[in-house]
Amino acid sequence: MKNLAGMSISELVAWGIATLEAKPKLNKTEKERLMNAHKYLSNVADDGRMGKAFEALFVNKKSRKKRCSAQGKIDNYFNFNGKRYPVEYKINGGRIESLYDIRKPENAFIVYALEYTVPERTKKDGSKSGGEHRIISPIIMTVKDFLTVIDTLHAFKYLEHTDKNDREKAVAPSSKKMYEVLANYPIAFDPNANYTSDDFEGIELW
Repeated sequence: MKNLAGMSISELVAWGIATLEAKPKLNKTEKERLMNAHKYLSNVADDGRMGKAFEALFVNKKSRKKRCSAQGKIDNYFNFNGKRYPVEYKINGGRIESLYDIRKPENAFIVYALEYTVPERTKKDGSKSGGEHRIISPIIMTVKDFLTVIDTLHAFKYLEHTDKNDREKAVAPSSKKMYEVLANYPIAFDPNANYTSDDFEGIELW
């Protein structure tokens, strides 16, 4: 698979679709995967469409996954210590409430990626700020480390539903401190790589 380092989610999704469309013959799984990716992207009202397409496309070459997983289901698997191991995908401002229910977050894994443009603002003196385009290419880390970053830096927000008392915690993609930490995280995600426990030992977050 192509080296994902430095590529944004939108670039990766475009590349993934182009790769499938360029194949002379697709098997049934690949056809459905491609169809679902196009379906997700066509729903312009869905802010999570890019993340859904990414989840459907970026899987192990032996995977039979065809679509974005339903809420509460395993998002994907990756190779860890010689075995297939579940992994959660979170893109931009993904919901994270369920991650706090994981009993051993140090033994659970998450793939995170960011593509966010800081809104432009006009100051009182007429000068402008913002407009910075921030990219974190897909990284893989333990849920424990991910939540440590989110909580320590207060890089979260609450999504309010119809019932104002029903609030759901989610990543705040606008957090500059979170971006600065995770942009330097050393383990890139490759769905076909073989990771081991040693890869995640001694990683310094700060």
